[in-house]
Amino acid sequence: MKTTSSGIAVVLLVAMLAVHSALADISCSDVLNDLSPCLPFLQGKAAKPSESNNQCCDGVRALYAAADTRPDRQATCRCLKAAYVQVHAVLSAAQELPGDCGLSLSYNITPDIDCDKIE
Repeated sequence: MKTTSSGIAVVLLVAMLAVHSALADISCSDVLNDLSPCLPFLQGKAAKPSESNNQCCDGVRALYAAADTRPDRQATCRCLKAAYVQVHAVLSAAQELPGDCGLSLSYNITPDIDCDKIE
């Protein structure tokens, strides 16, 4: 049986994704569920997260507490990065949200963030 280098690369990529998925306990559906009450604020339709819904900051705090390992924080970052584009979030609102909810993050979620660098 002859194996090509592209075939080996595909096998390695699938193996790496399987390991990564096994390490992270947070799913994108969890992230989106926690942040769904924040949509009015993130889309610029509310001036503050609390004006759109008190559940917004509750969801942000729950997500922050759940992302307690590096793989979870990186998985959360990837989900937020993908969701940012889908919900047409206002960049300033996305960057202000943690602080508006009383949390301090060491990074900002942007469309071009490298989630692999998050500790």
